[in-house]
Amino acid sequence: MKKKIIALIGITTLAVSVMAGCQKLTPPEAMSEVQPATQTSEAAPVTEVTETSETAEGEDKPVLGGWELNKDYTPHMIDEEEEKLFEEGVKKASGEYELIDLVATQLVAGTNYMYLTYGKAEDGTEGYAMLVLYKNLQGEVESANATFIDINDIKTAAPLGEGATGAWAVRGTGKPGMLPEQEAQESFDAINTGDVMYNPVALLGTQVVSGLNYKALCRGNDDNLWVVTWYRNTQGEAELLSAETLDIGAYSGR
Repeated sequence: MKKKIIALIGITTLAVSVMAGCQKLTPPEAMSEVQPATQTSEAAPVTEVTETSETAEGEDKPVLGGWELNKDYTPHMIDEEEEKLFEEGVKKASGEYELIDLVATQLVAGTNYMYLTYGKAEDGTEGYAMLVLYKNLQGEVESANATFIDINDIKTAAPLGEGATGAWAVRGTGKPGMLPEQEAQESFDAINTGDVMYNPVALLGTQVVSGLNYKALCRGNDDNLWVVTWYRNTQGEAELLSAETLDIGAYSGR
């Protein structure tokens, strides 16, 4: 009787072992689909992630950084004398600069002229730059200094005061419709509804997020130069992120 029980136990144990072994087997056709969990033959590419924060509604809000310069700028119409002055002065600058607009002037013992340009310095630096020309009392251009605008670190300051001695004066208030693409212009118009009205001088750059961020240099109807940053989501809705006055003195090259 004991022998039968022992034999029965042995048969049961063998059956369980066989079943367990069968459960661990992987069909040959499935083996090619199995991917190792911890090892790969090549390192996976690293994808740069742009930070976002969520609103109460769950939509992603953009966080600034990693801007790409916009090279599709639109030169503005300036008068013949100002254009001729630029052509004379740019010869005295190191590097090559394309005229976009005359944005500000300053009365000194003569006059300083600040032109917004797109340029390339001798050291290879490329982008938007303020080219400041100094014209003496005899009407001659004596110097030309270029200061590039770092789109990730634009210098801002308090708004210009009225009638300040020696201050830079923004040249005019500009005109609307100067952005190079329809979506940029439409989204800008949607956020341009405050007490200060902005007229674009140049779209400095864009940033791809969950949607698109824009940054533009603008004239305001308050006689200031403004750096305006706004956001357009994937549904085409626009939101003003910030508007700060440019520190013109930081780009005077002096």
